[in-house]
Amino acid sequence: MSHFIKKVSVVLSLVFLSACSSSGTFTIKQALVEPIKNDKTVSILVKSGVKESDEDSVKAVSDLREKLFATLVSEGVFKSSVLAPNKADYSLEVDVKGVRFVSTVARLAFGVMAGASTIETEVLLKDMATTKVVAEFKADGSSASHPLSSETGPENAVREAAKNIVAALKK
Repeated sequence: MSHFIKKVSVVLSLVFLSACSSSGTFTIKQALVEPIKNDKTVSILVKSGVKESDEDSVKAVSDLREKLFATLVSEGVFKSSVLAPNKADYSLEVDVKGVRFVSTVARLAFGVMAGASTIETEVLLKDMATTKVVAEFKADGSSASHPLSSETGPENAVREAAKNIVAALKK
């Protein structure tokens, strides 16, 4: 019986620990045709097909735009970034396909069962000199789902999505 309790304890610990951190992924549709020249500029357009009345989506789009604006330069992918429709060497179009933000109240009431906050995107990078698609991929981010984690907020899902967009562009 003691051996069974140890196994159950290990499994439960792994479930709770895995729910304690935010994460994300990216899936390449078209790998980089050519390496990105990091001495170039990028114009960033983050849009959403979701209704403007959806406050979560509007906030996600705004937060992701802000995060990408800073991160693409600080990570050395580009020399500078501007917001579309300003001219640049590259155009980065991020289409937010899905947003699910779990409120603090839901997180406290339902715990892990409330699930994670998530954001799903489709990304297109174009070379503006040739108008060729340089890369195309999907990227997502999700927050932790454990109510005691410090990474349960929707901002963590957005941060992870931005991190994965940058990672895909660096590949």
